Amino acid sequence: MKLRLFLPLLALPVFATAGFAQTAEPSPSQLRRDFITVQQQRDALAAQVDQLRAERDAMQAERDQLKTDAASAKATVTAAETSAVEASEAVRAQKEAEMTVDMTVRAYALKEQEAIEANKLAAAATEKLLAAEQVRDSALAETQQARETAAAEVARATAERDAAKQSEATALATKAAMQNELYAAQIRIENLSRALAARSGVPFTPTASIAPTPVAAEQPAVTEAPKPETAPAATSTQVRTHTVAEGESLSLISFKYYQSPNKWDKIVAANRTKLRNPDMLRPGMVLIIP
Repeated sequence: MKLRLFLPLLALPVFATAGFAQTAEPSPSQLRRDFITVQQQRDALAAQVDQLRAERDAMQAERDQLKTDAASAKATVTAAETSAVEASEAVRAQKEAEMTVDMTVRAYALKEQEAIEANKLAAAATEKLLAAEQVRDSALAETQQARETAAAEVARATAERDAAKQSEATALATKAAMQNELYAAQIRIENLSRALAARSGVPFTPTASIAPTPVAAEQPAVTEAPKPETAPAATSTQVRTHTVAEGESLSLISFKYYQSPNKWDKIVAANRTKLRNPDMLRPGMVLIIP
């Protein structure tokens, strides 16, 4: 419709050049040529309009694509920020665990030093006992008073040796307990490292063992006096249970009760009703410890 309105304006130059100002009417051939010229100009203007429309559509499509790219970039930045926050939290937890291990190692070193001192006391007591026995053997030829004095010296040396052995056994038991705590801390560090690797997408690589192999605490041999015969006591029916804490695993619970991380299957077998899958362990669960 707009092109039809512009046709008279486009025809003005043609009519002016053809002598439209003259009073005589133009010939049919002249009018035909003018009409053809106007049609050609109209077609040219229509082609330009189509081209402008195509350019406009292309610019709108490009603008929509830019908006889509901007939204995608914004989502990527948000996801990266979230991953960075989670990674920083995991690193902080790992540093805290490393500090705990460092404190445990220092305490273990102190207990080991105490065990060394106890060994020295035991050796000194043994040497003293040997010297007392030599004095006793040389005093056998002397009077009964000398024999009684030597016997008293031997008894005192024996008491000192027993006290030194008791101190040595206590130090060894403390050393074994510290080894167990150090091994448990190592298990917690490996669990945190595995969780950090799962969050960051980096493959988990087990580190070299930083703790000695855990051993059961050695109990000193105690000679028990014979007990008087009594009526047999009733069989205890109390069930031992354990409440799962945050960060604990079946291996760590097995190590706590059996001094071995490889007996977790016994705990799973005793709790089939609530723990059908070892991966279903959750904090707050109450487990039966067989």
